[in-house]
Amino acid sequence: MLGVLALSCLLVLGGISASAQAAETVALQTSFTPDRLGASTTIGFGFTIASTTGGLPSSLTHVSLRMPKGMNYVTTTLGLAICNPEDLVAKGLAGCPPNSRLGYGSAFVEVPFGDGAGREIPEINALMGPPHEGNIVVLFYANGLAPVYAQIVFAGELLPGEGAFGGDLNTTIPEIKSVTNGPPVSIINVKSTIGPEHLTYYKRVHGKLVGYKPQGISLPTKCPKGGFPFSAQFTFLDGSQVVATHNVPCPPPVRHKK
Repeated sequence: MLGVLALSCLLVLGGISASAQAAETVALQTSFTPDRLGASTTIGFGFTIASTTGGLPSSLTHVSLRMPKGMNYVTTTLGLAICNPEDLVAKGLAGCPPNSRLGYGSAFVEVPFGDGAGREIPEINALMGPPHEGNIVVLFYANGLAPVYAQIVFAGELLPGEGAFGGDLNTTIPEIKSVTNGPPVSIINVKSTIGPEHLTYYKRVHGKLVGYKPQGISLPTKCPKGGFPFSAQFTFLDGSQVVATHNVPCPPPVRHKK
């Protein structure tokens, strides 16, 4: 099952005006590995945020990532186990079974003071959470050490898509304080995956645990004209919203040996 990705995967605020003037720009990046029609794949997604004012962008509060139609979630074996948020908060990744892992990622954040204060959060994990009203829930666990020491858990819910999109991963991002009672950090860049790449699941065979690679979400057997469309709406603490899009190009046709 799906759990993003996102890269972050990352990803509401009711009452925010969609007409608020955005001081942020966002570039969205998406990919499939392997990029082969009908094949089990790992979805890669990421984004880079900048400010039009020359300072730090406002803190990110919500991401709605819309994914292409026709993705096959039925045959995937991702997320065979459930990770409980309480266990993840209390024990970190050790509190969740390996078969709940969905993907990996990293982030780059900056604090609103000091010079050269940007730092990477080298570890973001996506895990299968308890479903909500029948919808898939992805838990994101970010382990930050510097400049902010924090272990953060937040959730994204996979909602039905509309139009050209087959699913909408709605993720609310908690405010990450730079220091106690201080201003929040700004997220600059996020990269994440959802899929079997770099994942190992385990099953018991003749009384022994055996590692194997789970089946990912499968690509459609046909590619729409212009490629597979992704779209993401980003909401910021200053009330602004930005929509970014990216298409994964159609893979080259398979050449059959004569």
